[in-house]
Amino acid sequence: MTHPIRYLVTGATGFIGPHLIRELSSQGHFCRCLVRDPKKIATIESNNLEVFAGDITRPETLNGVAREIDCVLHLATLGHLNNFTVSPQMFEAVNVHGTINVMNAALDAGVKRVVHCSSVAAMGICKDNPATEESRCIPHHPYGKSKLKAEEAILKMVSSRHLPACIIRFSMVYGPGDWRDMLKLTRMAKKGLFPKVGNRPKLTPLIHVDDAVHGILLAAERGRIGETYLITNAESEPFDHLRKLILESLGIRRPSLFVPEKLALGVATLMESIFTRLGWAPPVSRKNIESTLADRVFSIRKAEKELGFSPTIDPAVGIRQTVQWYQSKGWV
Repeated sequence: MTHPIRYLVTGATGFIGPHLIRELSSQGHFCRCLVRDPKKIATIESNNLEVFAGDITRPETLNGVAREIDCVLHLATLGHLNNFTVSPQMFEAVNVHGTINVMNAALDAGVKRVVHCSSVAAMGICKDNPATEESRCIPHHPYGKSKLKAEEAILKMVSSRHLPACIIRFSMVYGPGDWRDMLKLTRMAKKGLFPKVGNRPKLTPLIHVDDAVHGILLAAERGRIGETYLITNAESEPFDHLRKLILESLGIRRPSLFVPEKLALGVATLMESIFTRLGWAPPVSRKNIESTLADRVFSIRKAEKELGFSPTIDPAVGIRQTVQWYQSKGWV
């Protein structure tokens, strides 16, 4: 085994964080976990783990967080599912200023490597097919706008302050423990509320959490400073195929309701208006539908060439595993 590395992991109690920590622990590495609530970290079974209580939006709580750390893996984020329950200012506070605070802590401690985990949401609906790291970014949601702004702040720190950081952009990450997109889709499918919308392919990028963790570690080892890498499956999946895989995994065999695109957009707009006025997060929004209808295809050639990245988990296998995990936990 290589010499143990000392990692700082932010977002340790999120979805990807526990998977990452367990993998690092299995390799004999040390993890310092930055968390707001130390009680939550107790659910993660891992050796060589140290808890650091702090909040990335409060820099005074981060003093010493990166001391004697070799590599920072920054996963902490305010996710896109909160689009209708938080303001753009909150996305800015956590995803932009919080990221800057973590980067400042890394610089103060003289950390040798930083990996910032971003999202293809920072790119929006790209006209390029496939989109690459060089494609023009036009974020479609407040979440995506904040992720792009964080990336820009990091690259500025790379050039002006020699921050040793690279950036990776994930597509939708799913797998056991995912309480976000895949759980929402699975619950909708079980209730018969996951219709077929329009007849377009609706190519959707996704990646299993185990492959995502592998991508993070490859970026930490081989990523070039100041560079950005797309981390997703080599092929995007037709959205209707994902629905079929979820239904099969649930053991449900029934025809799906067909909804024309214009009707879906109209209903989503109405629901968004009503739910937002009530202060609730709508189950679906117009921008969600617009994103779903678009073909989103990303090239991972750069990650393959420079990082040696190669995802291995087929969605048919990964989705079945994830749905079975939901069932075992009583989530669906």
